[in-house]
Amino acid sequence: MYLIFCHRAVLNDYFGTILRLVYTKLQGTPAESLKLRFVRFYHLVSARLEAGYGADYFIQQSNSVEDGVFTKVYPAFVLGETEKLARPVDRKVAVVSLTKTLCDSSAFAQQFAKGWANSCRKLLSLLVNPPTVAAGAGDEVVAEADVDDIGFGMSFTTLNTCRAMAKDDFPEVLDVTKWVKEYMVSANQRHGGAIERFVSERLSPEEQEAIAKYIR
Repeated sequence: MYLIFCHRAVLNDYFGTILRLVYTKLQGTPAESLKLRFVRFYHLVSARLEAGYGADYFIQQSNSVEDGVFTKVYPAFVLGETEKLARPVDRKVAVVSLTKTLCDSSAFAQQFAKGWANSCRKLLSLLVNPPTVAAGAGDEVVAEADVDDIGFGMSFTTLNTCRAMAKDDFPEVLDVTKWVKEYMVSANQRHGGAIERFVSERLSPEEQEAIAKYIR
């Protein structure tokens, strides 16, 4: 995860190789822990739009590994596994990632209409019970039990210092629901009403009603 905080120009030389290794491991019957780590990795890259990453960057890098591979891994792993993320910090990153994808991804806007709609449904599902992350002790690090270390947690649940430390990558997002609404309203205005148009064209009436409170 640390790699994505490198300067993009530096990471560009390695990102394709990283994806090639990951996609190779995802073939066949990957372990659940690997699938969840990949989903967390994807959302973290997708959510870092302002740093020069985002969904379109991930798609571009994926296509450099194998043309069209993103259209295989996104529905199967990203959308299929996102709701299995247990930690609030991970679910929060997923909300930020999906919101920015819906609002600012050119690929999802122009090429992946079905993927846009499915991403919106996944976002709505996460917002039914919006993640809340308690503030850290000044450095935005939160003590939480890691879902990948269940056995360890069962043996040492009383030792808080032994728990995995979870980093809140978006400490500025205090109220997830409020942030989603503010971001989507701003993006809809910025793109000349495109978000509302996609909603009316790509979602069912019931889904349109559910997302309406976030774009008006």
